[in-house]
Amino acid sequence: MKQYQVYFEYYSEGETGNDCYRFTDREAALAKMEELRDAIVDNFTDAAQPETLDEADFYGIIDHATGDYAKVIFKE
Repeated sequence: MKQYQVYFEYYSEGETGNDCYRFTDREAALAKMEELRDAIVDNFTDAAQPETLDEADFYGIIDHATGDYAKVIFKE
């Protein structure tokens, strides 16, 4: 059985966190990635110097002014 992973990592105000979600259904994994992508966008709306990288299997934002970042990665 094929397994899909969605990996989430962030650094904000001196705190870090990460999580890994595993799915057997590709569509469910992609939906989770989209959910986390939307959360990242919402949390960086006030970023002073944001840089965004948006690929098919990776989404991330870093605020160069603070060093805060968040990223989500999809792995098959």
